[in-house]
Amino acid sequence: MRLQLTRTIFSVGAALAVAFACARPARADDSFVAKTQVYVDNDHTTVVSPLVAITKDAWRGATLGASYVADVVSSASIDVISNATRHMDDLRSEVTGSVSQKWRATTLSGAYIFSTEHDYTSHNVAFGVAQDLFQRNTTLAFGYSLSLNDVGRTGDRAFHRSLDVHNLDASWTQVLRRSTVAQLSYTFQYDSGYQASPYRFVRIETMDLQQTELKVPETDPLERFRHAIVAGLNQHVGQGSSVQADYRIYFDSWGLIAHTLQLRYFVTFGDFTVRLRERFYYQSGANFFRSHYTLDNLQPFVTADRELSTFWSNVAGIKLSWRLPVLDRALTAEVKADVFYFYYIDFALLSSRVGADLEGGLSLAF
Repeated sequence: MRLQLTRTIFSVGAALAVAFACARPARADDSFVAKTQVYVDNDHTTVVSPLVAITKDAWRGATLGASYVADVVSSASIDVISNATRHMDDLRSEVTGSVSQKWRATTLSGAYIFSTEHDYTSHNVAFGVAQDLFQRNTTLAFGYSLSLNDVGRTGDRAFHRSLDVHNLDASWTQVLRRSTVAQLSYTFQYDSGYQASPYRFVRIETMDLQQTELKVPETDPLERFRHAIVAGLNQHVGQGSSVQADYRIYFDSWGLIAHTLQLRYFVTFGDFTVRLRERFYYQSGANFFRSHYTLDNLQPFVTADRELSTFWSNVAGIKLSWRLPVLDRALTAEVKADVFYFYYIDFALLSSRVGADLEGGLSLAF
């Protein structure tokens, strides 16, 4: 059983991240990364995600990449219990392959991502191009990704639904002066197909004296148009430190509007780098979301998805990187800890959620 039917959005975002990571200037060193992330919250959900990734300079100007990540999920959350299931376990596997080619000031990139779990399969392709201009003081980047998804339901072999996601991304990065870099980006996404959860049922209250309840399958619109605009600034401060700030506004055809403000502070002491992070997020609910649905005013679309409700969240964290004094300092260890708080304003089943993201890993440049 899936906790939320939002994996496709994460997959598309990951595909674009890989594509635009490849679209940057090719690195001089090959690299290997191994890390593990652990997510825990007070809604009785734990996710353990080991990851390995490798990049290789294949030929002149070209970089190849490959990665594997698994999500091991264990949950007894409100979302699970409300669907007559006390507990669920799941395993999701994702494999990525990427390639980039740089010719002078132009970089082309591509990536393929395949992810699967017991009731969901996703194929993703992403393409990107980046162009440096004006003595590399300006960079324009464009990307496109396509995600083809097959949605199933455990215990029902006849249940198959499709979801296609198209994503366009454009960004402008500008060096304002030696210590200041600004970026502006726009993302458009079109989702077409089944976007509800096959396991989630919505309570419909009746107005009779017995106060009986009905349960109907969750129903979301089959189309969704998404837009996001991000403005960011990276300012070098003093020696060995910098501040990054960005603001993101998101809106879509379901009536959801979201604002994100994020600040990061980096400081380096010799072989140590510390990153402090603060992120605040607020969204209004989708126009068809209701905390309670009644039989008297039943509408075409009904949902019990907390991600479509009105809520705000805050994330604060620290990350420490240490270039180890071995292998000519090519080996780096890192640990990260983020704590988060979600407050749901109009979600009847859960008022708040508290948890943490913990991560540790090693990277080797060779």
